[in-house]
Formats: sequence, structure tokens, C-alpha cells
Amino acid sequence: MSYRVLIGIIVLVTLVAPAGAWAQGNPATQGYTDADLVKWPPPPPSYTPPKTPWGDPEIQGTYDFLSRIPFERPDQYKGKAVFTDKEWDEWEKANPGNMQGYNDFWNNRDYIRDRRTSLVIDPPDGRIPPRTAEAEKKLDAYAAAMRAPGRGKYESWEDFRSISRCIAVNTPQGPMDYNSAVIIMQSPGWVVMVRERVDTRVIPMDGRPHLEDNMREWNGDSRGHWEGNTLVVDTTNYTPKQLGSGSRKPETEPGASAGANFVPNGISFGNFHLIEHFVPISPTRIHYYATLEDPTTWTKPWTFMLPWEKQDKYQMLEYGCLEGEISIGNALRGERMIEAKEKAAAEAAKKK
Repeated sequence: MSYRVLIGIIVLVTLVAPAGAWAQGNPATQGYTDADLVKWPPPPPSYTPPKTPWGDPEIQGTYDFLSRIPFERPDQYKGKAVFTDKEWDEWEKANPGNMQGYNDFWNNRDYIRDRRTSLVIDPPDGRIPPRTAEAEKKLDAYAAAMRAPGRGKYESWEDFRSISRCIAVNTPQGPMDYNSAVIIMQSPGWVVMVRERVDTRVIPMDGRPHLEDNMREWNGDSRGHWEGNTLVVDTTNYTPKQLGSGSRKPETEPGASAGANFVPNGISFGNFHLIEHFVPISPTRIHYYATLEDPTTWTKPWTFMLPWEKQDKYQMLEYGCLEGEISIGNALRGERMIEAKEKAAAEAAKKK
């Protein structure tokens, strides 16, 4: 069954009830102070969402979370969690949006206004906690393997990230450069999140237990429930094949990218436990909190918050992964060509 047909079926099944009447008001953080924006756990919002016909809080809609706030707090903002309006305006001018390898055709530049100096809110210093000695050993071994004599950058398709292989984007999903929309749909006992890139999360809400430990998935096994008006999703059972894509350095640069740049390349998701809180704070905004814990990777759990803004006019198109699915093959062929050229050069040098 094609991805397009699958999404069509999901939409038909889940939209059994029309979305509630959403107020088109100020998308700002209703009733939230600057201090509230960086609190964990988050304070209860003053906003009360409408109810679905079966009595659940209704958060359906198309959301975007385009952000260029640094994931971790830069050194120059140590001790400062939130900019003033003036400081934000100055920072925004000094840090324009950067699509790197893509032009503006791929991005409407509709960044969500967010005056925090980092997405990480716990620990309060805005930095991911230190990694464990075990994790550092894994990273050392991974780096050594990648630098092994005779090894190129791409030995096989398994050297590419899961998003590059059109398998799955990461969960939790951090900020992205483009194609950053999510459609939330609800039906009795289910919440569905159709992500613009590659995959869809289907989350049961009926209290069933997690899968047995030997059953592993790229985005883990998710179970949801409501705590008041907050959607809480607990995820375990990640496949160890899912790896991070970041570096060992703190992620303090403005901007965003696909995948899990906050998890170093070489660290597996296999032991991750993720708890997500989707907190509706206004008719047009959800605060998304992701708490990650893995005692084999970090010395303690940590949390980041990413605002999701409701975008009624956002048109989410099919994600044509890899433009005909030739990129990986071409990259591997190019790597083999480089190796052949280097081998020929080495043989020629021996004959001299």
C-alpha cells in the first residue's frame, strides 16, 4: 500500500467529527510570563480548549514549528533565559534565517516568535546534561571505526540516516529547516500525527500496555493519555538501528535541521525513554515539551520545549523523498569512484 493511500485512509477514519471552532486571535502565549516560558514542569495555562464530541480536549489542526532559536544556550547568554523585546529584535537582525543548501522556494520563513535563548529548558542552564562515560566510549569507538584505514565516508546504505533512506524521521522531532508541518487528528481512542516528512505516528489512547521488549520500532512504541487538557505521550521500544545525527559539541548555533541533531552521531536510540507533553495554551498554539532519559547516555533526564503554531492555510504536500530515490545510489557510486581514483594514483606512484 502506498504512503499516499495510507494517509488517505487515516484521514477518512480519524476525521469522524469536524474540528471545533478555532478562534483566530492572538497566537501569543496567553497568560504566560517570560518566567513561565522556561519553567519545567510547565505552569497550567489559562486557556481551555473545546471538547470533541466524545469529551476529549480538541487539539486538531495543522501546526508548524519552524524555529531558529539555538537548541542549547550559547555561552554569551549564560544566566539569561529570555530576551527582552529589544534584545530579541537585535538578535533577529543579527541572525537571519539560513536555509544553507536550499533557497527561499523551500521555506516560507514563517518562524514562530520565541524570545528564549535556548529550546532546552531543563536543566535551567539551557544545556543538555553531560554524557556518561559509557556514551563517550561508544562515541570514541564510532569515530575510530569511521576513520579506519581504507574506509570511505559511505561504505553502504546503512551509513545514511533513516530520514535520508526514507524510513523515518526522528522522534522526538526537533526544529527543522523546511517541511516542518504536522497534522493532528483525533478519533475516540486514538490520536494521529501526520508529519510532513516521511512518516505518521498513530498513538493509542485506550490504556493498552507497551509492546514486549523484543519488538522495536524506528520511532518507538507510543501510548497516550490526557492529564487535564494536556496530551501526554510515553514512548519506549526504539530500535537500536535509529541513530542521532549531531556532533559531540553543544548545539548552540541559531537555525534548525532535520533529524536528531541533539543526539550525537553514533549514539543509538535503543535505550531511550521519551515523555512528551502537548500543552494547548491558546486557540492557535501548543507548547510541545519533550523529556528524554537514558541512563546509558546522559547523567540525568532533560527537556526541551518547541512552540507549535496552528496554520490553517498551510498546504501540506506529499513528501517526495530523495527525488526519485537516486541520491543514495549516486553517493555510493561517487564514493567508489573516489576510491578507484585513489587506488590508481597509489599504484601509479609505486611504478615511479
